[in-house]
Amino acid sequence: MTQAIYFVMEFHGTGDPYFGGTAADWALYKTEDGGHAFISAADAQRRKLVTAYYPTTTEAEQAGTEASTRKGRISALPAKLRPDLPTGQISWIVGNKHVGEDDSDLAEDMADRAKRAGATDSDMVAQIVAYALACHRANQALVAHFRL
Repeated sequence: MTQAIYFVMEFHGTGDPYFGGTAADWALYKTEDGGHAFISAADAQRRKLVTAYYPTTTEAEQAGTEASTRKGRISALPAKLRPDLPTGQISWIVGNKHVGEDDSDLAEDMADRAKRAGATDSDMVAQIVAYALACHRANQALVAHFRL
C-alpha cells in the first residue's frame, strides 16, 4: 500500500493581491539553519530551500503551528509523490526494521541510503525520508492494533 506524505500551507490575508487583497499563502520550508519557516515560493526557490514533508497530518500541523509567525490558518495537505520515488524499495527496507527504531535513526539511515544510491536532489531525499517515516508509522499502527 502506498503511504501518503504531507506538506504544510499557511493561508493568511484575504482577497487576491492583484485586485487589492492581502492574501499570501506560503508553504513550510526547511531553512538553511535546519529550522522551519513559512516562505513564499519565489523566495524559497531563490534560496534553494526544500519543502518540509511529514509522515502524518498531525505532525505536519504541529510543525506548522510552531513555525507560524503570521498566525494564519494552517493546513496539512497531501504531497504529490515524485514519479521516480522508489516506494516499493522504501517500504521493503522499513518493513525489515524494528518498529521501535528511533525516527531520527531511521531518517538518517534512509538519507544515507538515498545519497549512496546517487540521489542528489534535496527534494527527492526529503520525500524519501518522509515516505520512510510514513511507512514506519503504518508499521507501528499495525503492531499497536494487533497488540504484538
